[in-house]
Amino acid sequence: MKMNLKTDLLQKEIPSNKWLCKDTNREVIRGTSVDVSLPLSSEHELVIKKLIDFVRYSQDPILNKKDSADHLRPAVGLAAPQIGSNTNMFFARFEWDEETDDIEEFALINAKITASSDQIAFLKGGEGCLSVDKDHPGNVPRSYKVKISGFEWLTQEYVELTVRGYQAIVFQHELEHNQGQLYYDRINKADPNYEEESWIML
Repeated sequence: MKMNLKTDLLQKEIPSNKWLCKDTNREVIRGTSVDVSLPLSSEHELVIKKLIDFVRYSQDPILNKKDSADHLRPAVGLAAPQIGSNTNMFFARFEWDEETDDIEEFALINAKITASSDQIAFLKGGEGCLSVDKDHPGNVPRSYKVKISGFEWLTQEYVELTVRGYQAIVFQHELEHNQGQLYYDRINKADPNYEEESWIML
């Protein structure tokens, strides 16, 4: 992502780590998010804009310099509770190939999983989270394929999506934020590296 701070930010602030709500703040991070009314109020519109700006900015290596005092960990997705709002919203950005402009973005509001596969998948090396500072190694089992419905803010339309593999894992990760759940809740406590023969490692 190559951003122009003068033209590409959707709101006025440069994204900062100060926006982030950590898992030590159980009231917010472990709270259940509520659906929001459409069209969005100015307050809720600011939330979705901040989610989009944060992820886009975090993926820009020129603006988000590694040696910066406020360097952001690059994010694929971010959910509203992670910036202190218990509302059912999240943004995900997949930069499959920047050279060919193969990029997908989703700003989903009131999203819900309507179906999920029995096939389980997990990411090699585990998952991470901007709201979790402590490392929690282990396999995080999730459905390999999910169907999701919700309102897509970028296109201003209701959508039904079927996503698989890595994309499905990211969507489930963000949606669980809105249910007060974190990725490490899914790690087997007795054996963090537990996996079944049928599981797919991505």
